[in-house]
Amino acid sequence: MVSAFDQQIAGIEGIDPARLDDAERLAAVIVAAASASGISPGTLPLIQRGPQGHTVGLVCLDGHLVVHSNPSRGECLVDIVVRLPGSAMRGLEVIARRLGVAESAGFAGQPTELG
Repeated sequence: MVSAFDQQIAGIEGIDPARLDDAERLAAVIVAAASASGISPGTLPLIQRGPQGHTVGLVCLDGHLVVHSNPSRGECLVDIVVRLPGSAMRGLEVIARRLGVAESAGFAGQPTELG
């Protein structure tokens, strides 16, 4: 059975800690990534602040985007799921670019497609 969704999960490294510690910036970044992925936000991003970083999530009608930041280590974990024909990789590329990471240098391993 062929999946109707595209998913990318990636760790991104080498990010300026100040960018990761700005939850509102992360919220704006995932809204832009949603648009690039081909999905429309159903609500405003949800921001959960924590002592070691922030989690920012966006629930959309055709998927979701979540960023877990760790400013002290200059890294974040990104999970993007979109209904086809959307592209989770396009959203991941937007997140990396907007966080100031070169596409070839910043991914911790290869992005992973599930399903």
